[in-house]
Amino acid sequence: MAAPPHKTLHNITGHWTLNKPLSDPFTPVLALQGVNGFIRSIAAHTSVHLTIRQPNPSSIHLQQTATGASIPAVTEDWILDWIWREGQDPLFGEMKGRARWISIDEADVEGAQWDRECDGGLVMQAEGNKRHGEWGGMHYWGFVEVEGQRRYVRRIFMVNNETGERKVVRMVYDFDGE
Repeated sequence: MAAPPHKTLHNITGHWTLNKPLSDPFTPVLALQGVNGFIRSIAAHTSVHLTIRQPNPSSIHLQQTATGASIPAVTEDWILDWIWREGQDPLFGEMKGRARWISIDEADVEGAQWDRECDGGLVMQAEGNKRHGEWGGMHYWGFVEVEGQRRYVRRIFMVNNETGERKVVRMVYDFDGE
């Protein structure tokens, strides 16, 4: 389901499901991150759900689950102040990340047609890295028209710092309700 007009990055609280037909395959990114083939195969065949809470405009709590899989839920807490924070991820281990609001013009995302009317022309930029530098990623969150419907979209740019391999994916989400 398309994102309703009242949903913005400043009001993103709700339940969202990854729309796989509209998204790029994510398993190549998991391979770049060193996730084993069994887990990648499970991830390719499960539904991915996000539960997002936004207690205030500068803080986003996201829980990602995979339906019908033994993949552990991933929790992301983003404080939008561009300060590095460390944490523990059940799949990736020690991580560090930071996030902030940036203007659409600063978001160097080729081909992204961000909704300039939404969020005062801002998108969210998040950077996450494996603690010891094996790989890292830059994420951009925003709203985009996809096949004639307004959608929440995450653009992810990943690099394996050991091999130099790079992957870029677009993840498109359906709004499931509050």
